[in-house]
Amino acid sequence: MENEEKKQERNAFKDAGVSIETAPDGKSNTRHVPTIEEVIAFCQQYKLQASQVGKWIWVQFAEDAKPAEALREAMKNFGFRWSNRRKAWAHNCGHRSRPAKKSSPFEKYEVQHVSGAIA
Repeated sequence: MENEEKKQERNAFKDAGVSIETAPDGKSNTRHVPTIEEVIAFCQQYKLQASQVGKWIWVQFAEDAKPAEALREAMKNFGFRWSNRRKAWAHNCGHRSRPAKKSSPFEKYEVQHVSGAIA
C-alpha cells in the first residue's frame, strides 16, 4: 500500500510541475520544474536564440561558439542539458520523452522561434 501512496504523491507533484528526486541519503527532494513560459523568460533575459520544438525549448549558438562559463552554469542550474548529438542545449520543461536516436525532433515537431538575439 505504501508504494501506491508514494506513486500517487509523485503524480500529484508531477501534475503541479514539481520534480521529485531521490537524494543520496535515500530521502526525497523536491524541486521546481520551470514551465515553458519560465524557460522562455529565462532565454529572453539572457538574450538566447531559443526555439520551441514540441514541448521542449532548444538553444543553439553559432557554430564553433561556446558560451561563457557563467552562462553555461546558469543554463545548467536552470535545468538545460547539453545534447552532444544535436549540438544544442535542451530544456524539457518537465516533459520527458524517449531518446530520438533515429529521428530529429526538429523534423518531427513544429519549430517556433521564441526569443532573443543570436548568441
